Amino acid sequence: MSMSPHLAKELFTRIKRVIGRPLALIDHKGAVIDRLANLKAKEPYQLRRLPAEHQPLIEIDSHPELQAIPMYFDGRLYGLIVTELSPEDSQTIEIITSLAELLIQQFIMAHKPQPDAVDLLLTRVVYRSETIDHEELEQQVAALGYRLDVQRCALVIQLKGFWDNYLKTLGEFLPGKDSLIAAKKRDIAQSLSSFFSRNQDNLIGYIGNDNFLVLKDLNSSSYPQFCQLLEQHLGQITNMLKNVHIAEVSIGVGEAALTSADLLVSAQEALQALTIGQKVAGLGRVYRFDTLGLLPLLMQSSNERKEKAAAKLLGLLDEDQLQPTLVAFLDNNLNLTETAAALGVHRNTVIYRLDRIQEKIGQDPRDFTVAVELYLANFFQKMLA
Repeated sequence: MSMSPHLAKELFTRIKRVIGRPLALIDHKGAVIDRLANLKAKEPYQLRRLPAEHQPLIEIDSHPELQAIPMYFDGRLYGLIVTELSPEDSQTIEIITSLAELLIQQFIMAHKPQPDAVDLLLTRVVYRSETIDHEELEQQVAALGYRLDVQRCALVIQLKGFWDNYLKTLGEFLPGKDSLIAAKKRDIAQSLSSFFSRNQDNLIGYIGNDNFLVLKDLNSSSYPQFCQLLEQHLGQITNMLKNVHIAEVSIGVGEAALTSADLLVSAQEALQALTIGQKVAGLGRVYRFDTLGLLPLLMQSSNERKEKAAAKLLGLLDEDQLQPTLVAFLDNNLNLTETAAALGVHRNTVIYRLDRIQEKIGQDPRDFTVAVELYLANFFQKMLA
């Protein structure tokens, strides 16, 4: 638990003034915070039990005349006020609890980072996409001075440790935290523009926690080429974003977007790719939505998107007998001999057709993970047609 010295001093001074008695401000281990204590009873203030929300009092070992009142806000323990108090003094307990909650709330509101216009827009695009349509996005992007006539894709860049090491501890005054966010946005812009020097019309916004969203300009680059370079040179591109506090940089990439409507989808895809990719492959990588197959669709309720994705994948099998062969292969547990018997063809014919499927979709259907994806695509197509 950590607390700003500014907030600690404000809590101690105001509560002491209101209740008019000696007190101490301690952490969850009983240690006095920033020497804020004027009790006759000296340290240590050993708590008889761990603090818990909605439990108003905790007794102090070796000091039966003292009680500790936990100060919680939004589920987080900020400290405890120790003073001479009896459990029956409910009015004083309520005064301390209510005043502490009010002071903490006011402090957080006064000192939390204030998002700029791009931050607000991109946070809405990612987390509240249902509140913005493509026409409004076009208007907002134009008003902010960015181009509308370029191909883009969305990147969610995670700087692991940014929130915990830069923004979590309260106490820095407002300009300090805003400047930290602005500095990281400049670092991201420089990292991308130094490597992708021809495509620099990038919207970059802080969207909370460790994450930044970039609507990446792809005007003079193909999407596959951009992704390939990003994957191959991730270390070089993100090196300047790392330091003692940020050791890992991960990037989720949405698909290319030619319209503002597609760009809204790309932003969702980038966040999903980052979330799923990290769980599957760990930190410090590039996770592309277009290489995750149908995995993201399992987390969605949109039947339309599931049907569209299945049709896109299976639609590549445009030669006679390829899709029936695939279905038989899946139905027969990837067994070549049983598949040949079910189709009434030679085993080598099945092998030839599976090779053709591999050429068409760019993945080997004999690989278990690819087979699972194809099975889901076939399932979605049957169920949602």
